[in-house]
Amino acid sequence: MQAFVEILTSPTVFYIIIGTVLGVVFGAIPGLTATLAVVILLPITYGMDPVAGLSTLLSAYIGGISGGVVAAILIGMPGTPSSVTTVFDGYPLAKKGLGSKALGMGATANLIGSLISLFFLILIAPQLAKVALSFTAYEYTMVMIFAFVTVASLTGNFFKSILMTIVGLLIATWGFDPINAMDRNPTGIEFLRNGIPAIPAMIGLFVVSRVFVELESDQSKPIIPKSKSTNVFPKLKELKDSFTNFLRSGVIGTLIGILPGIGSSLATFVAYDQAKKASKEPETFGKGNMQGVVSSETANNAVIGGALVPLLVLGIPGDGVTALLLGGLQMHGLQPGPLLFVNQPDFVVGLFVSFFISVIVMFVFMVTIGARIFPVLLSVKKVYLLPIVMVMSIAGSYNIGYRISDVWIMAIFGVIGYFMNKWNFSTLPLVITLLLGFGFEQYIRTGLIQSSGDITPFFTRPIAGSFFLLSVLTIYFVNRSKKKGLLSKAK
Repeated sequence: MQAFVEILTSPTVFYIIIGTVLGVVFGAIPGLTATLAVVILLPITYGMDPVAGLSTLLSAYIGGISGGVVAAILIGMPGTPSSVTTVFDGYPLAKKGLGSKALGMGATANLIGSLISLFFLILIAPQLAKVALSFTAYEYTMVMIFAFVTVASLTGNFFKSILMTIVGLLIATWGFDPINAMDRNPTGIEFLRNGIPAIPAMIGLFVVSRVFVELESDQSKPIIPKSKSTNVFPKLKELKDSFTNFLRSGVIGTLIGILPGIGSSLATFVAYDQAKKASKEPETFGKGNMQGVVSSETANNAVIGGALVPLLVLGIPGDGVTALLLGGLQMHGLQPGPLLFVNQPDFVVGLFVSFFISVIVMFVFMVTIGARIFPVLLSVKKVYLLPIVMVMSIAGSYNIGYRISDVWIMAIFGVIGYFMNKWNFSTLPLVITLLLGFGFEQYIRTGLIQSSGDITPFFTRPIAGSFFLLSVLTIYFVNRSKKKGLLSKAK
């Protein structure tokens, strides 16, 4: 309570509000991410005290991850990589005139997911960190294989999706070898020498390809109709019906979040898959089921608290944003690790309180302003909106590495995504392999080096073997459901 009072009566609460709102805006614009918001704020926090400085960065992280729900629902283009699965049901809901309602539920899911992960972070952070440490290259390899199979099972044609997964893994091997740094650029094109960065490619596959599709239709119409509902707060019955989904997705997001290098994209895919399997109406997922938005956005934000576990307890950043937070900690003379909780308890408590305040600010901003203003702004005619989306996509791709080559990659994958949509190939498997492919190759080769080429540890170690079994079972059930579908059609 003392920490609450101190932060609420100090300039820190103002920094938290600014960081959260800036993060939401950056997350809402395709191409601008939470990472960019934190990068912009990092030098500004240099002169602040440690609690104020890290609270500002953390609030931008929370706002950025949460803001991705806006573009995902309202224009079918994920604002951040972690909001990809939100598009599946959020955009169909917006097409039905339920954009504001979906945003309200998404913001509520962001709130609950964040609070679930904060609960775990406060109570059992050291124990969760030990779980993360027990994962070796063998476990990470099998987790990623499970992710690839899970994503393929979410799409309409499983075998087409497996094919695109293989293509994505081949593309991910472009660039320098992660083990011996050998140059692998079969085309000889100079700007592909460093490989294909995932974010510009993802912007091309999801955002630019969508722009091309929309250009074929009437430009005088909006992408989505004006929202029918002005009530953005979910009803009590809707919250009760979503309780199990909130809890399950929050735990999934937290547990996957503590695994360094995995990230929120995997968490949202797994949570979405589990919500679909647990639903009494799985056939409605992808067509506008609110539970799809709930699972994706709850897991999305639960990753934040999970990612802070290895950062604060072990000093291990799990992704680009937490790496920046590590830099912020060191800039303020703080060394993360077990002793941080012993030597700097006031700082740790202050950070937890700031986390809570930022989540509340995010929710209030989204349901009072964001869910009302964004649908209006994004329901303008396509002739005005699409050029703005293209400009922001170009800016977002360039800002990631400040390379014009990333803009070319965005454009190339935009064309690829356009034709994939035309030929009924899902872009999801390609996206997930681009996001995880580099790490997958690194883990599988590291495991083989450690075992002197023996593949049995990938299957005999308990956790790795469990994920392999889950992958096999997923393939089995997908094939069985497909056969049932063919039989019912034949009848």
